[in-house]
Amino acid sequence: MILNWLESLHADVKITEKCSRQRNYRSTCIVCAQACKLEAISFNERTVVIDSQRCNSCGDCIIACPLSTMKGLPGTRKFDHTSLIFSEAYTPTEKELLIYKKRGMNTIQITDIPLNEQWGFALNETNRILKLLGEKPIEVVRNSKEEKLSRRALFSSLQKEGKQLARSLAPVSWQMEEDEWNLTRYYQELQFYSVEMDKNKCTLCQACFSFCQQKVFRLEDSVLQIQHEKCVNCTACTDICPEEAIRIRPEIKEKSVTVESFFTKKCQDCGHVYASFKKGKEKCHICVNRDPEWLSPY
Repeated sequence: MILNWLESLHADVKITEKCSRQRNYRSTCIVCAQACKLEAISFNERTVVIDSQRCNSCGDCIIACPLSTMKGLPGTRKFDHTSLIFSEAYTPTEKELLIYKKRGMNTIQITDIPLNEQWGFALNETNRILKLLGEKPIEVVRNSKEEKLSRRALFSSLQKEGKQLARSLAPVSWQMEEDEWNLTRYYQELQFYSVEMDKNKCTLCQACFSFCQQKVFRLEDSVLQIQHEKCVNCTACTDICPEEAIRIRPEIKEKSVTVESFFTKKCQDCGHVYASFKKGKEKCHICVNRDPEWLSPY
């Protein structure tokens, strides 16, 4: 039990079973690798491989993952009350800053060194989005000298640091919250993407429904609902779709639902009930694509 405890204290990045690479052999998601500046992430068939010799636990890949499927702690991020402390060791993304904003972060703290160009661009883009959402912007504040603490403030600071130390010594699984870096968790009344479905191509095979962990697609009473606010652009649906009938487009606005009617029929070849957008279609998508020379399994 002690050995298990000691192993759990290690804060290396770990991939969970929610990773689309492990769930779908056709997955093309490379977001974590793109975010890693040290080239510590590679792909081996259906698995994500992290080179522990190169990884410095910066946390960029953890934050970037659209489905929040990676466990670990972003070691380069430091905070002072409601301020994110500027560091040239990394550059935050707009997604990261938007999540911090919802968690209570209002300012970015600098000393005598101003924000570099990359930080400035990320902050400007984030504030542009916040303006669209009708929220206050994130400001830059300067802290060039150490503050003298009163006795009461000193004990309060020590208490806070003690809690942070206890949290850092806890197992990584205790420190992480489910969907901690999933943007839709924090902005449930908005959508950041629009999911477009080409009904002329779609056969309603429902493969995308099965692989979408966000449950964007919903079938109910001969109606297909596309709940755009749940989409995080993980590309699971576009990767699995054999007809290339789905397109994801970035779009920030109030959440919306697309409703598409479909027909329920009985296949004239296999006799199974199937769904289709086309009224005149007589065969299910399996029988339509089956070679007529093959021996029928039905």
